[in-house]
Amino acid sequence: MEPKGFEFQEIGSKLEPLDAAERLRILYNFYRIGEEETFSFDFDEYVKSKKDYKNDICGSMIKFFPNEFETDRKVCRAIFIKRYPTSLPDTFVNELTGVPVHSITSIDIVPVPKDLTTKTLQKKYLGVESDILRQQRVRNKNNDFASEISYGKKVEKKNLEALMDDVRENDQNLFFSGVNMVLIADTREELDSITETIQTIGNKYLCNMEIHHLQQREALNTALPVGVRQVETMRTMLTRDIAALMPFNVQEIYEPSGLCYGMNRISKNLCVADRKKLTNGNAMVFGVPGSGKSFFCKSEMLGVFLKTDDDILVIDPTLEYFDIARNLGGECLNLSNYTQNYINPLWIDVDQLDLADSKGLIREKGEFMLGLCEQAMLDLLNSRHKSIIDRCIRKLYLDIAMSKEKYIPVMSDFYDLLMKQPEEEARDIALALELFVNGSLNIFNHQTNIDVDNRFVVYGIRDLGKELSAIAMLVMLENVKTRIARNAERGRATWLYIDECHVLLGTGEHSGHSEYSGKFLYSLWKKVRKQGGLCTALTQNITDMLQSYTAVTMLANSEFIALLKQANVDSQELSKVAGIPEAQLQYVSNCASGMGILKHGETIIPFDARVRKNNIIYDLFNTNIHEIREKNNHV
Repeated sequence: MEPKGFEFQEIGSKLEPLDAAERLRILYNFYRIGEEETFSFDFDEYVKSKKDYKNDICGSMIKFFPNEFETDRKVCRAIFIKRYPTSLPDTFVNELTGVPVHSITSIDIVPVPKDLTTKTLQKKYLGVESDILRQQRVRNKNNDFASEISYGKKVEKKNLEALMDDVRENDQNLFFSGVNMVLIADTREELDSITETIQTIGNKYLCNMEIHHLQQREALNTALPVGVRQVETMRTMLTRDIAALMPFNVQEIYEPSGLCYGMNRISKNLCVADRKKLTNGNAMVFGVPGSGKSFFCKSEMLGVFLKTDDDILVIDPTLEYFDIARNLGGECLNLSNYTQNYINPLWIDVDQLDLADSKGLIREKGEFMLGLCEQAMLDLLNSRHKSIIDRCIRKLYLDIAMSKEKYIPVMSDFYDLLMKQPEEEARDIALALELFVNGSLNIFNHQTNIDVDNRFVVYGIRDLGKELSAIAMLVMLENVKTRIARNAERGRATWLYIDECHVLLGTGEHSGHSEYSGKFLYSLWKKVRKQGGLCTALTQNITDMLQSYTAVTMLANSEFIALLKQANVDSQELSKVAGIPEAQLQYVSNCASGMGILKHGETIIPFDARVRKNNIIYDLFNTNIHEIREKNNHV
């Protein structure tokens, strides 16, 4: 199986062997249509209880008639392709199985060894030659020397010669093949209508579709995935003809527990995917400005908000997510030096503190404060600085742990402790922090006054000044990290969205912007899965992103990728890293806003997630300033 699997991977597909439970699920889905979600199979349990699993898989009744059969739920009919044309297009099977009805299609292909193929064709050719010679002798005996051999034998000989040339010169192989279908309906009238539709499609391609008369039971067993062939409807075909029977026309994804990501551009079916079912649910969304990145993610946010009780956190560098958050009752925090909404960087669940720091809360806060002080001092900390900071943090929280009256400290409490230390280095640290504690940038020297338990929180970072930017970014990311950890303890998933991710990573023109935020994202992408987190990064310039080791690692740890409109050079770069076949990139070249390619695990689907403009959802998600202004002028 493995060598064949590699060959399929080369064309962007794959082979997956089905184990016993998966094959039983297919049988269960047929016999118990409408109860697919209730399937459960535990082999060990059946062995212990000595129950017959067939009673749970099969329905209560099945009755066969000459041209159809009945189950306790449906009326069914088995048909097959009796006659094929000289050639078939590769869209034939897709059109045949694309009829919106319940059906089972089984394509049975048996390869004939090359040496046996040659011997069989030579034997057949000799037989035709003998028939022609016999015809000539009969005519010569009747003194008919002028007439040629019969037209039928002439055509038969010509076809055989062409077939032998194909096998010898064009590396064609011979196969026995058979196509069987089981059509499923609620009533006989509906079944007759479906049968007529399928036969019409067959006639369109010069294929004769026949009913398995008096062989409905055998045909059903042949169509089901149980590894038997009980009907003999096979015919010989060459490699090029077999290729037309390959059903690799379109990939689909439909996971009932998932969210809708638009429509499959090929099949026109909905793309419904559940990122939680992936090994790693992290995502990256790429697209040039105006391609619909934020619209795509807002649609997903709305689905998460309505369908789950998960929390949604957004890092927003342009404040364009405030509208959706407010409309959904969320909390919006615009980080700036004039904000009236505050986050306390020293917040901690003081009720969980103990002298032994058994939950590591003090150690984690100490590591955070090392980073904050380093940013404030604009220089690397030496060992003496680190020891002082750690000593003050431990004393701050251990005093609270021993106190009967618990309280949450703020930055000025840490500052006062620094000022009480005997070392000169403590004064240096305090001096560096003074601007952010008692100075004009003291927005983090307050108790948190936003609803930290709100399901939807947006952190706006557009208005951060140069002096405040690094510190604010660090405090915000620490708050996000704490929220994810708290949710993990409560068994709640957290969806984190980071728009314009290259700003935090420090790539391109933002190089050197914030080393800490880049390290934080690197760590988050690798570890967040264990805490029930699903991270999503939005960015536009793939070339700059792929020059960053951190960004490439994040991409490698993202099994969900949405690729919207791209420049050609960007698409080629992403194709190499993300494993999207270059043939698929046609769907992101010069496509409309809201269209692109979705990669969900190993499934790659071109999607269309556009929304009509006369729609309240479009108005809520739209960020096109010209359209918004025009609409407001008409109100």
